[in-house]
Amino acid sequence: MLTVGSRFIGESIDVDYLGQGIVKHEELVIFVKGMLSGEVAEIEIKTLKKRFAEGKIVKIVKPSLSRREGVTNVLGSMDLYHMKDEDQLKWQTKLTEDTILKIAGIKVETERILTDHKFIRYRNKSVYHVMDKDNITLGLYHEDGRGLMRVADFLLADELTNHLVKVIHQSEVKVDFLSLKNIAFRTNEKKEALVTLVATKASFKGLTQLIQVLKKEPSVIGITLNIKDDVRKILGTTSHLLYGTETIDETLGDLIYPVTDQSFFQINVPVIVKAYDVIKSSMKPQKKVIDAYSGVGTIGFYLASKAKEMIMIESNSDAFKMSERMKETYGINHVSLIQGRAEVEIKNIDGDILVIDPPRNGLMPELVTSMIEKPFEEVYYVSCDLKTLARDLSLLKDTYNIQKVYPIRMFPQTTECETLVILHQKK
Repeated sequence: MLTVGSRFIGESIDVDYLGQGIVKHEELVIFVKGMLSGEVAEIEIKTLKKRFAEGKIVKIVKPSLSRREGVTNVLGSMDLYHMKDEDQLKWQTKLTEDTILKIAGIKVETERILTDHKFIRYRNKSVYHVMDKDNITLGLYHEDGRGLMRVADFLLADELTNHLVKVIHQSEVKVDFLSLKNIAFRTNEKKEALVTLVATKASFKGLTQLIQVLKKEPSVIGITLNIKDDVRKILGTTSHLLYGTETIDETLGDLIYPVTDQSFFQINVPVIVKAYDVIKSSMKPQKKVIDAYSGVGTIGFYLASKAKEMIMIESNSDAFKMSERMKETYGINHVSLIQGRAEVEIKNIDGDILVIDPPRNGLMPELVTSMIEKPFEEVYYVSCDLKTLARDLSLLKDTYNIQKVYPIRMFPQTTECETLVILHQKK
């Protein structure tokens, strides 16, 4: 009988949505972090519940063919790095099909996964934590939750970000780590960087020296100071310009977006454009399109040239203001902007096509009700959470047919899964 601390030899039969190996032993399901499908290992029980347990790998007896050789990941932000790149694509594809079947009761066969096969150095934004050390030290969380560890080369960040982190470390500036909490880097395809210092107050030890260090870098076009006002969030609501410009130009399609330190913008632009291209090529032309949860307008503006009319709905005031600026700058007159909650505003408007890109918790019940009571000819659902996507598809399946499902490999080396689902109204 297994108890906490027990060790046994087990084989993983699958990898779940958290990247945990699934092992069955003595009628228990044991979830083992970092274990791959088909792998045999000596496992130690860490926690024990009535129907399942959590274990850790003591020693790998027979490695999986999917295991990346010669690497050991220690960062929580790279929780699938131990799996080979191509096998990550297969894992996400299978997980997508399995999740939709299990939760929605719908059997689907996905399309080829959307990827640019760039598995590292793809992030145009990275946020580091300031560690509790006198000389400034930037770190990320350890994969086992033991706290922060110094990072000199983050494989998911682009080369420019890693260069600037190296410059900051080499400066050995003495800082008040109780005040300076984070440093965020936003970069673009022109190899420019906007650097944001996140602190609990506007002045602290080391601020002036850090500004001088960063100003010497030609790639740094702007430095901002963001005041952290909520411990539950990285960024606060107020930012001050310390040097240069407060925005950085990010290109998506034919448009250039002036992104601030607080703007939400796609982190892996080349891959999300592949999803936008699928939507644009699939949607009927000259239709009235509603883009709910439109953000700064990246989807809506990208699709606007194919639509007769585009209505974009967004509740966040900063994102809404940027979309207003983009509409004015580019003179996109057949786009209408509505500030408000999608589930409320959609009750007052009609459209032929609906594009939805909701937050992780999926669609609000009121929006689902509207989609059922006033069906759209076509729906394009971009999801960042497989479980809430499957839940919503279950609610919509009597009104819509699933035409195609595209897994999107937006964040290689992680268990994050993006998905595009195309639905058509049932006749």
